[in-house]
Amino acid sequence: MGHSKSTAPDREALGHFFDAVSGIIGENNVSRTPQHGALQGTQGNDSYGDPFSTTGNHMPSGAVRPSEVEHVQEIVKLANIHKVPLWTVSRGKNLGYGGSGSVTKGCVILDLHRMTKILDVNEEYGYAIVEPGVSFFDLYNEIQRRGLKLWPSVPAIGWGSVLGNTLDRGFGYTPNGEHSQSQCGMEVVLPNGELLRTGMGAMENNKAFPLYKGGFGPALDGLFFQSNLGIVTKIGIHITPAPEAYASVEVTVPKEEDLVALVGTLSDLMRRSIILNSPSIANIFRIALMSRNPEVHAELAKYMKPNSHVPYPVLAELDANHNLGFWKAYFSLYGSVEMLPALLKTVKRAFSGIPGVQITSREFPGSPGRSITTAEIKEEEIPHSGIPTMAPLAILDSRGQKGGCHLDYSPVIPPSGRELYEWYLTAKQRTIEANFDFFADFHVYPRYVVGIELVIYTPEEEARIHSLFKNLLRDGTRQGYLPYRTHVSYMDDLAAELQFNDSAFVRFNADLKDSLDPNGILSPGKSGIWNKNVSRIQRGPLL
Repeated sequence: MGHSKSTAPDREALGHFFDAVSGIIGENNVSRTPQHGALQGTQGNDSYGDPFSTTGNHMPSGAVRPSEVEHVQEIVKLANIHKVPLWTVSRGKNLGYGGSGSVTKGCVILDLHRMTKILDVNEEYGYAIVEPGVSFFDLYNEIQRRGLKLWPSVPAIGWGSVLGNTLDRGFGYTPNGEHSQSQCGMEVVLPNGELLRTGMGAMENNKAFPLYKGGFGPALDGLFFQSNLGIVTKIGIHITPAPEAYASVEVTVPKEEDLVALVGTLSDLMRRSIILNSPSIANIFRIALMSRNPEVHAELAKYMKPNSHVPYPVLAELDANHNLGFWKAYFSLYGSVEMLPALLKTVKRAFSGIPGVQITSREFPGSPGRSITTAEIKEEEIPHSGIPTMAPLAILDSRGQKGGCHLDYSPVIPPSGRELYEWYLTAKQRTIEANFDFFADFHVYPRYVVGIELVIYTPEEEARIHSLFKNLLRDGTRQGYLPYRTHVSYMDDLAAELQFNDSAFVRFNADLKDSLDPNGILSPGKSGIWNKNVSRIQRGPLL
């Protein structure tokens, strides 16, 4: 597992680099060891690295924390002079994918969490421009402070970076929840310290920078998603206008095989623009875990501990006694006062063919000409109205001890439901064999499904969780699927699967890396992108 080979510069070069950077941003914004200076984590610590790992394979040398774009530029220039590799994080909250850990040991974390400017929020056109340190809470709170009629998209946990989540192709739950598609306009510090703006931003003072993504000429934004070809310091992000009428909907089906019809119906309704946001799907284990019924939790607690899992006959009995259902889809409907009743009627008709289906809704019929406010809705289990929350973090301790962890396996699968069900049966069996619980967090889009399996584990189970991940990855690639993002331990493994035409994609990325970043300064190994002169030994072993 992972890359244990150090890429750290020698101690003297590192010291000179830290000295020079402290002259720019102050010694209090330099961490000469990784033990302190990060944003506070789940256990109250402020160390850098992967908070869910005990191996130290991804431990950095220290960190620097600029607050201005000009300081980022100067730091990048100094890193080139002293040959110090930087690993960029926006807020370091990429839990389940490595946190603020780097692919290889010894990088200096370029921590951008102090870059907290919300440069613009425009209600009329529905967009914001933000820096990397702006969290989903920050953006939401600014919108509330100004009383704007906007519902920002937020992921399940709101403490992460709007910019960082977007660049990793993360998602939220409003109609603008596919964040990489809602991004428009980008400012980037290149590996030589030069500043670039993409799209319409390439023209000075262009007023369409956050409105029209294409610009003139090649579209460069995609080069900086999940890559190490630049450091993004600003993005525009489109935001959903607060609707006039709103309903949150839950569709529960009783049988395991009903996943096929559930997903097929959801994706069809999305292709027809009946459902505008991304439905998420929970399985019976997740439904039970998130239940508010103490009897359900008392039964789960008998099995929720290290080196154990909840048997499916137990889940079936809980379903029989408490009507849990096997699968539950969560989504919302957004529209005008006149539209909402028709949308609800259409949705109920679409699912009526599934025997035993249950459809519940929480409706806000609204009034003509007035937008629904989030204060009326209050916090939701799934943040379809854009209200950020930290509540899901509580599940990390569900295996009976504090300091729990999770790892995500996230393959992209066609949206009929048939392919997802076939993949799920294999992954479920692998998970049972590894003595873990299958927690489904499937996300449906019009033309694909992200079949996220979130596996909760304790630190003592770390070796076993990575063994499970290796098997899930091998099974998935055999079935023709690849995750949309991955933990830093597995970036080379995913890149190794990109084999079309003698791995032309990987070779092209290496050409770009050599051209733009010949010293290999920026996030070496991110998404399996390396300079050509980096040996396999320097990278560390493939799984």
